[in-house]
Amino acid sequence: MNGGERHKKPRSYRRNDYLKMSHEERLKGAIDRILAFDRKIRPLNSNANPGGLVEFCTDDPREMIIVGDLHANKRNLKAILRDSGNLDKVRKNRAVIIFLGDIVHDERTGFLKEMESSIEILDVMIHLLNRYPSNIIYLIGNHDTLSPRLSKSGIQQGIVFRDTLAAHRGKKYAELVERLFDALPVFVKHSHFLAMHGGPVRGGIGRPELINLKTYPDCEHQLIWNRINETHSTPSMKEYSPESLDELRETLRCPANIPVVVGHNPMWKWGGNDSLWIDILRTHDHVILYSGAGAVCPYLVFRGSAVYEVKYADLRMKQKRFVLDND
Repeated sequence: MNGGERHKKPRSYRRNDYLKMSHEERLKGAIDRILAFDRKIRPLNSNANPGGLVEFCTDDPREMIIVGDLHANKRNLKAILRDSGNLDKVRKNRAVIIFLGDIVHDERTGFLKEMESSIEILDVMIHLLNRYPSNIIYLIGNHDTLSPRLSKSGIQQGIVFRDTLAAHRGKKYAELVERLFDALPVFVKHSHFLAMHGGPVRGGIGRPELINLKTYPDCEHQLIWNRINETHSTPSMKEYSPESLDELRETLRCPANIPVVVGHNPMWKWGGNDSLWIDILRTHDHVILYSGAGAVCPYLVFRGSAVYEVKYADLRMKQKRFVLDND
């Protein structure tokens, strides 16, 4: 029995039933499905709650599609779902899509307070989580929050998003969105790659600690917030180094050349017209991936080995009606 057959999908909503549900019911359903994820893949922590680690079995035959930060860019999300029949592969349990976090909050200059697009893309994510609960992994990013601690250019986007959610759909809905974010995993361990939003924990981290991340808040914070050190000096408390990546591989007992994929920190200042950075700043087997840019939309595909393919969703395709359901 192969990996795709062994873990059956949790029950997902049929399209007609889903269309009759309120926004609040859909959100509650998504939370339930995140928390009910296959225990063999997302082990329970010491408190019998879903832990911070998602760990795929070594014989899982499905394609692993990794998508970087989207930052409320629904057009890019739909382009990725359309590209190469990715959504159809998800429907048929032939692929898993891993989102590296930062689904919400537009980062463009002049749009930092605009939150309607964040509500729209979150609706799409909630739909995907409900319809394909075994095939969508949404890792938490530093922007996936309603916390006042998040600030960009002096704007507390978490608070602005919370207030917009409450204004559009009520205070209870905003509270449920916070529960959704709190339910998200932090780290993916696959035999062919490691993935998280921010960066590795300095000094590495073990599997038990990843499962019990709520007990190790500093480690959780680093995985979500750390950025690569750009000065070749001793990393600050908010940074990781090439050595940190090697320490992560070692403490998780992974091959020395296993790719480590992160988002969070687009390196625009280093030039180029792309929005992914491979082996930058003396690292090896390391990818920083951003999928929310306006002109280019890269994502990664792993098929049966640690040799990944970089793909680009076609953003020139006319934005005709895109159907997320086919049944």
